Amino acid sequence: MGSHPPSGRHATARSRVLMDVWDVLTITSISINLILMTYLTAASHRCLFVFLAVFLPPGLLLLGGCAQDRLFPELDPDKFVSPDSSQGWVPAEGVDYEAHQVRSLPTDPTQGTGFDGDGTQSLMQLVDLALEINPTTRAVWEAARVEAAQYGSVRSFWYPTFSLAAVAGYNRTIYPAGTTPTGPGTVSADTMAAEVLSIYPYAELNYTLLDFGRRDSADLQARQALWIANLEFNRQIQTTIYEVQKAYYALDAANGLYDASLEKLELAITVLDAVEDRMAVGLATAPELLLARQGLAQAEFDVQSRISGIDDSRSALLVSIGLPATVPIEIKSLREIPLPADLAFQVEEGINRALKDRPDLAAAVAKVREADAAVDFAKADFYPTVDFNGSVGWDEFDMDIQLNDGLSGTRSSGGLQYNVGVTGNWILFEGFELRNNLRQARAARRQAQAELETLRIKAIGEVWDSYSDYVASQRQYEFGIALAESSQEAYNAIIAAYDVGLATITELIDAEKDYASALATLVTTRATLLTASASVSYFIGSGPGRSPSSDLATLRSGTQ
Repeated sequence: MGSHPPSGRHATARSRVLMDVWDVLTITSISINLILMTYLTAASHRCLFVFLAVFLPPGLLLLGGCAQDRLFPELDPDKFVSPDSSQGWVPAEGVDYEAHQVRSLPTDPTQGTGFDGDGTQSLMQLVDLALEINPTTRAVWEAARVEAAQYGSVRSFWYPTFSLAAVAGYNRTIYPAGTTPTGPGTVSADTMAAEVLSIYPYAELNYTLLDFGRRDSADLQARQALWIANLEFNRQIQTTIYEVQKAYYALDAANGLYDASLEKLELAITVLDAVEDRMAVGLATAPELLLARQGLAQAEFDVQSRISGIDDSRSALLVSIGLPATVPIEIKSLREIPLPADLAFQVEEGINRALKDRPDLAAAVAKVREADAAVDFAKADFYPTVDFNGSVGWDEFDMDIQLNDGLSGTRSSGGLQYNVGVTGNWILFEGFELRNNLRQARAARRQAQAELETLRIKAIGEVWDSYSDYVASQRQYEFGIALAESSQEAYNAIIAAYDVGLATITELIDAEKDYASALATLVTTRATLLTASASVSYFIGSGPGRSPSSDLATLRSGTQ
């Protein structure tokens, strides 16, 4: 086990000892400075006196105060971590720690969300809300704004720099100046001191005249990084819409499955009633009654399971929007809306549209171009740079000459100074850094090209799969309708036959299960079809956020 932090009593005692020690040191420093003040004043060493008298006591006071209030990581870093691997970390006594906590859940779950939760919400309403408040979408948008500002910063290299500055200083030089007789056989050493007070305010202008493509390459890199961020933001918009669509369809399906489970419950009650009626007249057995009750219990269990599914689907929808899972929300049912029609294009056409419209593919192309610019920048680093430098300022100084602490002369001077020049800089050897930078840039370009091809192949597969899923979902939904209708007819026929003794309880329960399963299948296949339709649009990259190049091409073709 590791060492433990000192107890509160020992820590308090140690703190008191430190306070006493630092108080003594502080008083001692003040006394020393008073002595120095007397001595140095007599010697006219004003500069050293001022420094010691002003800075030494506050420095010791500051150091003493810090020692009383907190620990020093440079002296004892282990105090800032857990004392043992088996214990959770808590700040030790004397460690200044700021709490890191996210805001708690408000009493009103809709507070600060921009969503009032009143009424049932349509899919378009929730998509618009998600585009406004979704934190992931906002984060990607802010990342694009960061790149835009970075692009603006890189553009500053094309402009000259202009600055104002001033240099001020004080200098005192003491040197021997011979001797002076003071009496019979005695002499005193003479000293001469020169005090110089100078100030030099000036303005300076610098501009890079020639850099052999460095600024061009940096500009292109920053511009491509900005396009990447913008295209990734567009893809995030598509992703947000797609995630809300999927979650909405899932919640609508969960509601439909809940309704189907209620209908199954009604069927189980009907079966139980039929068995009890036959039991009352002696035409049914006890096992038949037990089987009917078992079916009713299973139906009640399924209802509760569907309620849990609704809660999970509602939570997933709220998260996809960017809302806490505690926000109450109700959606409009999609049962009455018409389903998507047949796709009006072949899968090859959809793949080509994806390769043209998807913003993530366009971003991958921009990454290759950014890597190309990085290679050009690495090549330009092998060449020199030529800069223009110019400055203008006023140089002013005052000099006092003293002999044995007596003023013997003064001199003042000042004048306007100009400086214009050209600076060339060429690094001839740098320990192979530039060569390795070029290798790195070329490898990064090959990596970007490989990632582009990987994404291209992946996009083709995604379009192909989503297209096939959509076609299959359409057929499944058609068969699902037929299955539900035939199952209902079979159930009605068997329960009628059971009432007159022409069907067994096993056949009736099987028909009930088949009908309930067909209803659930119909709900599921409808949701699958809607999700497949959204997947086709998402993987092709159509709708809001598609690559701007396709829009520009359409505009140009329309104007010709």
